Amino acid sequence: MNSANPTKDYCDVVARKVQDERRRVLQPAERYLNAVAGLPPAPVLMSELLSILRSPEHDLDRVVELVGCDPALTAQILRASNSACFAGEQPTVDIFNAVARMGLYQVYCMVVAIFGARTKSMPGAGQGVNQDELWRHSVAVSISSSIIADEAGQPKAVAFTAGLLHDIGKLVLASAERGAYAKLAQMAKDQGEVLSTLERALLGIDHAQLGGELMRRWNLPPDVVAAVARHHQLDASPPLEQLTAVVQVADRIGHLLFGEELPDADPLTSSDAALDTLQLSPDDFPRLLAKTEADMEKLKGILQI
Repeated sequence: MNSANPTKDYCDVVARKVQDERRRVLQPAERYLNAVAGLPPAPVLMSELLSILRSPEHDLDRVVELVGCDPALTAQILRASNSACFAGEQPTVDIFNAVARMGLYQVYCMVVAIFGARTKSMPGAGQGVNQDELWRHSVAVSISSSIIADEAGQPKAVAFTAGLLHDIGKLVLASAERGAYAKLAQMAKDQGEVLSTLERALLGIDHAQLGGELMRRWNLPPDVVAAVARHHQLDASPPLEQLTAVVQVADRIGHLLFGEELPDADPLTSSDAALDTLQLSPDDFPRLLAKTEADMEKLKGILQI
C-alpha cells in the first residue's frame, strides 16, 4: 500500500471484503427470505425502544406511550411488574408505574423476548429444528451476551438483542427446507461436521449469514447485523468486532450450559480471538456460566422459558 494512512487502507480492505461477502450471499439469502410466507415483519417497537435505550437520556414517557399502544404487551408488563421479582408493597395497575418499577432494560428484554418467541411460528420450522431447544439456547446466549457486554462496558440491550436473534437464520432455513434441513443437521452431528460448513456447501449460505441479511432487512443497527452474520467467524476481523466477539463467546457459553457437544473443527471450541478481543480467558467460562444460569432462573417468567 502506498497510502500515507495505513489505518484507512486497512479499513478500506476490510470494508471491501465485507461487501464482497455480502454480494456472494445476497442471492441465496433473498431466495430463502422470500420463500418463507410467515416471516415476521420488521420489529418496529423493538427498534424504537432500542434507540431510546441507546440515547444518553431515556425518555420514560415515550416508552410508556409506545408499549401502551399494544394492549397485550401492556397486560404482560403489568403482570410482570406485580410478580415476585418486581412487586412493591402495593400492586399497580398503572403502566407508567409498572415500567418504572421494572426498569427500561427489563421492559425492553420482555419486548425482544415476545418478538423472538413469535419467530418460532414460521410455517414448517418445527419440521427442521427443535424449536424449544433452539429457543432455550437463544435465551441463554442473550443473557450471557448481556452479562459479557456489561463487563466490557458495552450496551447490554444491544448485546441482548443480538444474542437472542443470533440463530434466527436456522428458523428461516428450517421453514424453507423443512425435513431436509433436519436431515442436514443430523448429518453434521453424525459426521462430526460443522453445521455452518455443510449449510454453505449444500444450501449456498449458512444460518449466520442468512440471519445477518434478515437483520439488515429489518433495519436493525449495523453492530447487530455484524454480530448475527459473523457469530461463527472467530478468525475474522469485521467492523464492530466488539459486539461480534460478545455473541461469539456467549454462543459458546450457551452450548456449554446445556452440555452440548460441538465438533472439534467448530470455531466455537477455540474462541481465542473473541476472548482476546474482550480480554477474557477460558478460566472465565465457569464464572460466566454460573451468572448466565442464575439470570436465566431469575428472568424465566419474563423470557418465556
